[in-house]
Amino acid sequence: MDKTKITRENVVEAENKLFSAQLVSNVEILDQLLHDDLLAVAPTGEIITKEMDLNSHKAKTMIIENASIEIDDIKITGDTALSIVTMTAKGSIMETPLKGKFRYFRVWKRFDDSLKIIGASFMQLPD
Repeated sequence: MDKTKITRENVVEAENKLFSAQLVSNVEILDQLLHDDLLAVAPTGEIITKEMDLNSHKAKTMIIENASIEIDDIKITGDTALSIVTMTAKGSIMETPLKGKFRYFRVWKRFDDSLKIIGASFMQLPD
């Protein structure tokens, strides 16, 4: 098997694993899925690093009460994939209620036998 090739099924599996880990703040799984040099842009424009993301899960500042995802699109180029995912969620961030639809854009890259997120951004969609 070509260790640099990514399939749609690989990305779907990684997205589902990420979603499951986010729901329960499984820092161990998130640590495996996020590249050490991850950069993400939050809806506020803030740049988020892997350490910041993991720390928010460790501190339980983000609580997801109810959520579902829909994978809107996946584009693959060599050892890199772009995914667009819509999450419908209810919960809180730092005790501030959060509810609505959010669109995520993630860049996945294959490293040996695993996929890791190297870049991401997300925004809340209008009601």
